[in-house]
Amino acid sequence: MATTTSAYRLDTFPLYEPAPREDAQRRADVRAVRTGSESASDSTAQLLVTAAKLAAFVLVVVAVLSFARIALTNAAVATLIESDTLSAQIEEARASGVSLEMEQSVLTSPTSLKSAVKRLGMSAPAEVGTIVLDPDVVVLDEEGSLSLSASLKNAVQAQG
Repeated sequence: MATTTSAYRLDTFPLYEPAPREDAQRRADVRAVRTGSESASDSTAQLLVTAAKLAAFVLVVVAVLSFARIALTNAAVATLIESDTLSAQIEEARASGVSLEMEQSVLTSPTSLKSAVKRLGMSAPAEVGTIVLDPDVVVLDEEGSLSLSASLKNAVQAQG
């Protein structure tokens, strides 16, 4: 069993040794050394990048403000249109109210009523009579609902 375990272990074989990497050795030999201050072209390039970033930021701010102004203008126009519509509806309702008041006053005037009565062929009655009704037998309970038993009791008492 010991022989199979050593067969699968890679460090037991004498041929297995990691090969040295040439890239790592070369990188260790090369070093970047900064000499002096930045050159004029580097500072100009950084200035251009900063100016471009600033210009992009300003453009974004202007675009956002423009969209906000457009949205507010759109809302104001929609409000004005709705206001004009409501004003027209109010004027129409007032005109209709005035017309109905005039029609009501014409229809309820005594001369208008007399002419309507003559047109329909109506006249005053020859004699006037009075109808006398018996007292009501309907009774309500405490809740305001009709009480059948109490109403029947009252009806029996009223008849006899």
